[in-house]
Amino acid sequence: MNTTTTSTTHPLHGWRRRITAIGAALAICAALAGCAAGGTSTGADSGKDGSADGGTPTFTGPYADEFKREYDKAPTDLARGILRDGRITDAEIQEVYDDYNTCLEPYGLQATYSADEGETVAQYRGSLSDDEQLDIMKQCHAKTDAGIISSLYVSMRNNPERLDVEAMYRATYRCLVKHDLLPAPISEDDYISTMTAVGAKGDNAGFEANIKREMEFFSAYYQTDFDGNPNPNFKYGQNTDKGRLFYECTSDPLHQ
Repeated sequence: MNTTTTSTTHPLHGWRRRITAIGAALAICAALAGCAAGGTSTGADSGKDGSADGGTPTFTGPYADEFKREYDKAPTDLARGILRDGRITDAEIQEVYDDYNTCLEPYGLQATYSADEGETVAQYRGSLSDDEQLDIMKQCHAKTDAGIISSLYVSMRNNPERLDVEAMYRATYRCLVKHDLLPAPISEDDYISTMTAVGAKGDNAGFEANIKREMEFFSAYYQTDFDGNPNPNFKYGQNTDKGRLFYECTSDPLHQ
C-alpha cells in the first residue's frame, strides 16, 4: 500500500515543503504546526454574537477579520458554531475532526490531529494512490473546514497579538540569540534581509535564495539540505537541547 508523508514546515519561516512516499501513513502538519500545546481555548478577545436573533456575530480582537471571513464562508453549521464566539477550544477541534473523519471514512481513511504534530491521516482499507488520498483530503477539508479551524487555532496560540511577519522574524532572531543558537555572528537586520521571506520583498528567486542561505547558515539543525539531500553537517536533532530550542524558536518564538 503506497502512502505519502507531507511535511509542511512553518510558512512564516519559509521552510520548504517536501512530499516523500514512505509506507503506511499520510501525515500533514497544519499551516502553523509546532506551537506549544496546553490550555483549553484560544481566540480573539471577546468575540461575541452581536445579534439577538442569532444572526451574524460581531467579532473583536486581533483575529476578528479572520473569524468574520471564515464564519461567512463556513460550509457547515458545526463550523459556524465553532467560530461564532470568536474562540476555538480543544473540544471543538475534536468535534470538527470527528466531522472530517466522517467524510474520510467511506474512502478507508481516518485522521488524527494535535497542535504539536498537526494532522495525520492513515489509510486502513483500500488501495488509494497518494494523489487520490490527497484529493479526498482536500474535498473533506473543503466540506468541513477542519484545516481552516485548526490552523486558526494554532495561529492564535503561536501569535496571540497577531504580530506582522517581520515582527515574528525579529522575535525568532532574538530567540536564537537568547539561546546562543547562532552558528556565527550576524546582525538582526542582516538576518532579516538575507535569510527571510521579508528580505526577498516578494521576489520568488530572492525568496528561494534567502531560504537556501538560511538553511546553509543553520545547517547543523537541518537533516537535509535545500534540495532534500542528506546534510553531512547535521548535528542537532530535536532530541538534543540545541535542536529542540532551534525548533521552538523558529516555530513559536514568542514563548521561549
